Amino acid sequence: MAKTIKAAKQKRRKQSKLPWLVWLIGVILIALWWSLYQSKWFITETVTIQGVSRLTPEQVNAVANAPLNEPLISQDIDGITERLTALPEIKAVLVERGWPKNLVITVTERVPIAVAATAGGFNLIDNEGKNSGLVAAPPAGLLVIAAAPDSPAMISAINVISALPSEWQVVGLSATSQDNVVANLASGAVVIFGSGDNAQKKVEVASALLAQNYLTVNVSAPEAPSAK
Repeated sequence: MAKTIKAAKQKRRKQSKLPWLVWLIGVILIALWWSLYQSKWFITETVTIQGVSRLTPEQVNAVANAPLNEPLISQDIDGITERLTALPEIKAVLVERGWPKNLVITVTERVPIAVAATAGGFNLIDNEGKNSGLVAAPPAGLLVIAAAPDSPAMISAINVISALPSEWQVVGLSATSQDNVVANLASGAVVIFGSGDNAQKKVEVASALLAQNYLTVNVSAPEAPSAK
């Protein structure tokens, strides 16, 4: 009896797609690198300055020193931020890439609420007790504080300023230390605050004593004030 034997079919080996995938990813990465660093599609053409009023955009741009006609991806964001925050007028800054061709710098400026006299002129002081710029003469409406900028004494004095009522007509404020803040009033009265802690409570106690025509009021301990 004859029997026909067929040759077994060889199974086709499935070729791995991994080499093609790696090749494709490589091509995409090279194209992306070329687009960001070599093409003209993402070149820095403009710098936008936002949030300035005390400084001019030109002043900020000069300090930022962000080169134009350079790849936007290559802009030194940290360096620009560091240079700008070194300015006393600037409290914070945010530097962002505004794709495809714009660098955006958003500035938060320090707002002066007082002045400190120094050898070089008058330092503007913000609500954190920080130096926020130098001027030749104190601006109208800002109280001159006898205390060193950026010091614990200045911070205490600023805490007191925020609580002072306008009717007191304070003409001078001094702080030889953080625990020795003294206010001089136009009436000739003197209010000794001690530290800047509990400033609002101290103002309330001092106001009651000033209403009784005392000329020297000590509210460094508001629970046990003294007056004469």
